[in-house]
Amino acid sequence: MFRKLLLAMLFLPLLQAEEPAQKDYTMLESSGQALIVRSAAIGDPKAALAGWLLPDAAAEFAKLTACVFDGDRSYELSDFFNTSIILAGAQREESGITAFYSPWQDAILLVRTEGKEIARRGAEFLFLTGETFRGETYQELRSVVTPEQEPLSVALWKAYAGTVARFTELFPVEGAPDLSALKKKADQGAEFQNIRLRAAARTLLAKKLMTEPYHVALANCLLSLRALQNGKEAVLKKLFGPEDPVGVIAALGKVPEAIRQNIEPVYSLVSAEASLFGFLNPGAPRFVFLVSVDKENRFTLEWFDLNESETLLKAWEAAK
Repeated sequence: MFRKLLLAMLFLPLLQAEEPAQKDYTMLESSGQALIVRSAAIGDPKAALAGWLLPDAAAEFAKLTACVFDGDRSYELSDFFNTSIILAGAQREESGITAFYSPWQDAILLVRTEGKEIARRGAEFLFLTGETFRGETYQELRSVVTPEQEPLSVALWKAYAGTVARFTELFPVEGAPDLSALKKKADQGAEFQNIRLRAAARTLLAKKLMTEPYHVALANCLLSLRALQNGKEAVLKKLFGPEDPVGVIAALGKVPEAIRQNIEPVYSLVSAEASLFGFLNPGAPRFVFLVSVDKENRFTLEWFDLNESETLLKAWEAAK
C-alpha cells in the first residue's frame, strides 16, 4: 500500500510535458543527436556507434564490445540502449559530454563529443558500471538484476537518482567536457566485463520466462502487457482488482496513448511461487510499469517516472 501511496505523489508531475532543464541550443542539439544514435543502436548497435564515433573511438569501441556480438547482433548492447536514458552536460560550442544510462543494467556509457552542430561526433568514450561511476563498491549481479534487500522499484530509484546526481556534479552545463579524470581511475576492460555479466544475467532471465516450466508466467506477462497497452480503467481493474483507493489505475489511463500502446517487457524474474515483470516504452524509458503476480495469481501494479526517483527514494527512506 505504501508503495502505491508513493506513486500517487507523482501522478500530476509525470503527466506534464517534460521541459528541458537547459534551453540552450547546443544542449538541445546534442541531446537530439544522441536520441537518434540511441534509436539506431537499439536495432543495430554496431552500425550506430561506428557511424557516430570518430574512427579511433569507433575502433576502440568495436574491440571492447566484440565479445558480445553474434555477427552484427548483440542482445546485451541492444538491451542497454533500449532501456537507457540520455544525460547531457558540460556542453560547449564545439565539445560536450553525452551519456547513455540504463538503470536496469546500472551501466553508463559516457561520450565526449567534438565538432559543430550536426557534424558533432564522439571522440572518446568510457563505459562504466554505475557503482564505479558513483564511487561505490561493485555489487555483482544483485544490485538491480535480482535485488534481494529491497524492492526492484527502490533499487531502480537508488541507481538512477545517484547516477544523475553524480553526473550533474561531474559535468555541470557550464563545466569542462573532460573524461580524463575518470579514465585514469577506471579499468575499462574490467568494467565492461562486469557490465557484460549483468547484461547476460538479464538475458538469461528473459530466456527463462520462455521455457516450458514457466508458460503460466509467460501468459501472465502477456496478459499484463495487453492490459497496460489498452489503458482502459475497466480492463485494468479486471486484472488488478476493482479497488483503487489512491487512483493508481485511474491515473494510468491518462498516460498518453502513444506511450502506453508501445510499451514492451524489459524485465522478468519468475519462480514457482511468484513473478515480477517490468515494462517500458523504449521511446520514453523514464516511465516504468512493474507488475507482480503472487502464488494465488493475484496481480499488483505500480508505476512511476524515473525522473522523480530522488523524491520517491526520500519518501521511502522516511517511511522506514
